[in-house]
Amino acid sequence: MPARPQHNLRLIRALAGVAALGLAASLAACSSGGSSGGDSGGSVADEVTPGDPFAPETTDVSLTGIKGPGTIPLQTAADEFGAEYGLTIEPYFVDNSGVAVTSVISGDAAAANTSYFGVIDAIQQGLDLVVIAEGWASSPLTSSLETLPSSGITELADLEGKTVNVISLSSSHAIKLRDAMLKEGLDPDAVDWVELPYGEVAAALEQGTIDASSAVGPTLAAVRALGGVSVFDYGAGDYEGMAESGWVASREFAEANPNTIAAIQCSLFDAQGALVEDRAYFEEQFSAFLGAPPAVAAAEVMLDYQSENRLDEIQRNADVYFESGRLTEEFDLTEYVLPAPESCDAA
Repeated sequence: MPARPQHNLRLIRALAGVAALGLAASLAACSSGGSSGGDSGGSVADEVTPGDPFAPETTDVSLTGIKGPGTIPLQTAADEFGAEYGLTIEPYFVDNSGVAVTSVISGDAAAANTSYFGVIDAIQQGLDLVVIAEGWASSPLTSSLETLPSSGITELADLEGKTVNVISLSSSHAIKLRDAMLKEGLDPDAVDWVELPYGEVAAALEQGTIDASSAVGPTLAAVRALGGVSVFDYGAGDYEGMAESGWVASREFAEANPNTIAAIQCSLFDAQGALVEDRAYFEEQFSAFLGAPPAVAAAEVMLDYQSENRLDEIQRNADVYFESGRLTEEFDLTEYVLPAPESCDAA
C-alpha cells in the first residue's frame, strides 16, 4: 500500500494539540475549491446515492481514530471484512478526535472515527464533512470520569477549580460533562480542562498532574487498579442510547468514490455487528488489539456497537451541543449523514 504523504503527516503532528474548533478554522482558511459545508445548499442524504460496495473505485484506503475499544472494529474490518468488498484497509491511530478529523481533510485517511461535536464545529467552519457510519451508542459502565480518593472529588460540583482531562475538548465526554454541569447549575468554565491521551491517564492521576479524567477500556481498568472511583457515567441517564461516536469522510472523497465509501460502510458495520453477536469473539479482538490480559477482556463491558445509522440518535449530539451552550444555533446533523447501502450482501 502506498505510504501516506509525509507532508500530511507533518501537518497532523503540527496540529495535534489544537482544539477542534480552531483546527477547523485553520483548515477552512487553507482549503481550496469545493463548497462550504455550512452553505452546501442541500441535504447530503437527498443528494448522494449509496454506491455499490462490491465495486470500490479506490481499493487501498487508510482509516484512523483513537486507539481504544471504539476502534476495535477498525482493526477487525481491516483483518477480516474489508477483503470481502475488495478493500485493503490500513488502520493508523491518533491521539484525539481533532487530529482524526484533520486526517480526513488532509487526505491521509479516507475515513476517521471521531466524536460528532468536532464534526459539527468543522462543518460550521466551512469544511465539507459527512458522517458515513455510526460507531457505537452510549451505554452505562463503558466510559466514565474517574478520580482517585485523594482528589476530594465525589460529585460534579467538586470539579470547579480542578484539572480535568477529557482526551479532546470536542469529545463527547467533554460536552456531556459541560451539559450535565449546566443542568446542575454549575459552571463548566470554572474547570481547567486539559487533553492527554489515554495512555498517560493513570500516571497523571497518580502523580497529581490531573484531578480527574475520562477513562475507557484498559485505561479504566488501570485507574480502578489504583483505587479509582467513578464520578460520572457518560453512558447513563439522559445520555443512554445516544450515538457516541461515528465514522466521517470528506464530502469530496465520498462524491468521487461512492462505491469505496459503500465498501467502507459495509466493512465497518459487518465488523461492529460481528463483535456484538459473539462475546467470545469480542474478547479475543479486545485482547489482541489493546494488548489486554484475558481477565481484563472478560470483565470489559462491551460498547454498544451499531450496524446501521440511527438518525434520531445521531441528531441528539447536535441537540446536546446546543443545550450545553457551546453551539449558538440549533443544527441539523442528519443533513450530513450519508445513506448506507440498503444491503451489504453480494447479489
